[in-house]
Amino acid sequence: MSINKKIVKGISFRIHAVLFVFFYALFALDRIKKALSFTINGIVVTNEIWLIVLIIFLLLTAKMINYENETKFKLNENIYCYYFAVSFLLYVLVIIIGGFNAVSMSQYLCAVLYIIIPVLLYFVVSKLTMHDITLLYKIMVVTCLIYAVFAIILSTNYAFFMKLVGNPVDDYKYYSQYRASMMLGSSITVSYYMNLSLPLCFYMFMTGNNGKWCIVSAAAVIANIAATSILLSRNAFFCIILTLILLFMFVKDDTKNQVKKITMFIILFIAGAFVVGQYDLSRLWMGIDLSSDSARLSAAKLGLYIFSLYPFCGSGVGRYFSRVFDSRIVTIDGFTGLIDPHNMYILVLSETGIAGFLLLLITFLMLLKGYSFITKDSLRITSYITLFVFLFNSIGGSHLFNEISFSVVFWIYMGSFNAASINDRMKNIKMEKRL
Repeated sequence: MSINKKIVKGISFRIHAVLFVFFYALFALDRIKKALSFTINGIVVTNEIWLIVLIIFLLLTAKMINYENETKFKLNENIYCYYFAVSFLLYVLVIIIGGFNAVSMSQYLCAVLYIIIPVLLYFVVSKLTMHDITLLYKIMVVTCLIYAVFAIILSTNYAFFMKLVGNPVDDYKYYSQYRASMMLGSSITVSYYMNLSLPLCFYMFMTGNNGKWCIVSAAAVIANIAATSILLSRNAFFCIILTLILLFMFVKDDTKNQVKKITMFIILFIAGAFVVGQYDLSRLWMGIDLSSDSARLSAAKLGLYIFSLYPFCGSGVGRYFSRVFDSRIVTIDGFTGLIDPHNMYILVLSETGIAGFLLLLITFLMLLKGYSFITKDSLRITSYITLFVFLFNSIGGSHLFNEISFSVVFWIYMGSFNAASINDRMKNIKMEKRL
């Protein structure tokens, strides 16, 4: 085999490995993800725990036999990638210290793996070339379009699809519109994935020079917003409004032509009017739903109470807010709440204390600083807005720590922006050396 063929094979293997994990997280059925998986207290978790590690091992093996062509960088070419790694390792150290409070070692290890394993993908994706990243962005946009359309169809035909996969339909057969769970997770998880993808879809529309890709990315934006609205998450819907404001304000195409923005605004207005007239979105305009919001408030109060008991290094991950559970309700010292506080910040405070919270904050700041090296203004701003979207959504969900499929998708997105930053940083350093 010639050297060129080896290089091509290396590129193909890395990008295909990343895409396999990406598609697996989004499209694999729950029963598939639970096949050949571990059990905790008789409950099956997910095979993503070992599958991602296996794929990363194969990537390392491919590198050792010289079948790998990747972005190689020195310390001075992306110092903030190393700062990110150091801050995250310190965060892991706090998690280890909190492990001395663990009651169930299996719950503790499961929680740790849910946090650590997806982050490995950030480093894998960060080594992609700019050519691979461009391809990845296009696939992400198409995937978002497909997922959004499927979410709309599934929400309006939920009983049919439940019957199709052999699930009971009695609870759904009278619903003409239902907040559908999908392969990625609950309707809220899917809504947050849509929020996470919206900036990239908008960016691809604004910067695309190919007419077909402009149409595809515009369709992805419209389907994304329609699906998120139909899934009826008020936090996700409010996030759409904030995201669109930021995107229209800051993301520009290369020629600074405003025609695309005006076109997108008109299309969104027409599509929005259609969705409002076609579907029942009344939940989005309602006030506080006492049956759900009060439960979340109780869970938040419970999380803050746990934090007050272990303020410095936390109570230990998975001790109170278990990742694997039978009952959704937990009671501690008379405080009762949901097993998930539905707020990443409260979860981090309760499980890793002030030390963990500060280190996690530094970790995200290192992400942000690393993205500042992206040369293209529109892509750099898109990376900032995508991270903002996640941090905003985290007020209403702790998916990064307790839903590994969502975490996989998030870190692939973050790694793709970091890869763009590394490639641009290397390019600038080479130009400086020539001068």
